[in-house]
Amino acid sequence: MTGPAPERSAAARTAAPRAGTGRPGRLRRARPASGPHRGRRRGPRRLRPTPAPHHLRRRRVALLVVVLVALAGLAVGVRALLYDSGLVDVDRVEVTGAFTVDPAAVLAAAAVERGAPLIAVDTRAVAGRVALLQGVARVEVTRDWPHTVTIGVTERVAVALAETPEGRLLVDDTGVPFRPAPEVPPALPRLVFGAVGPDDPATRAALEVLMALPESVRVQTQTIDVAAPAAASVAPTVILGLTEDRLVRWGSPERSVRKAAVLVPLLTQEGTVYDVASPELPTVRR
Repeated sequence: MTGPAPERSAAARTAAPRAGTGRPGRLRRARPASGPHRGRRRGPRRLRPTPAPHHLRRRRVALLVVVLVALAGLAVGVRALLYDSGLVDVDRVEVTGAFTVDPAAVLAAAAVERGAPLIAVDTRAVAGRVALLQGVARVEVTRDWPHTVTIGVTERVAVALAETPEGRLLVDDTGVPFRPAPEVPPALPRLVFGAVGPDDPATRAALEVLMALPESVRVQTQTIDVAAPAAASVAPTVILGLTEDRLVRWGSPERSVRKAAVLVPLLTQEGTVYDVASPELPTVRR
């Protein structure tokens, strides 16, 4: 007689398969977590095909052609606007800075054609023609879009008078005799040596001394004489003729600022000849 079957252990019961679950002894796999990608299998990534080198070259050439054509069209349009449209032509010519110089003479010398394209005006040539006028020191010509040419004139300023074969002329600070002096000449020093001009050493020496004088001495200066040096390597000697028959022996134009500073207090002393050729040892002769 057979006895009762022994009870299976807890481990055996756990390992025993449930009815209808497949092969005996195999554990069930855990189900994957639920989600939007449940059950989707990832395949290999697809790479975009790289264009062939000759295709890239064709694209670049085509793009370059398009850009060049666009720029050419733009250039043609701009040229037509500036030269042919009449929208930016010269309608007015203005003169500024002309007071002693006749503005009508400036316009005549400039010879700017009204109705011409503003872009075609040669400003350098216009300035060159105006600069030839007496009394004009500098000229600046500008285009003021869309219709105006402006001529800015800087006039020469007289600082001295020169006796020349043509008569008494006004002289500017560069030594240029530029205009006949009026019948009643201004109270300016007279240059009483030979020919006066911007390239003349005596003229340059006289004007260098004159521009170094303070106003209190300049208004007393009636004449400026320059003695030519005995040798080319020696600087010319400048002599000033002041009011009340006084003379100033200036010497060379060197150290003119120092000499001017010494002369101012020296003139407070009575005398007829003031020597500042050596500013460290000035003298006064009565």
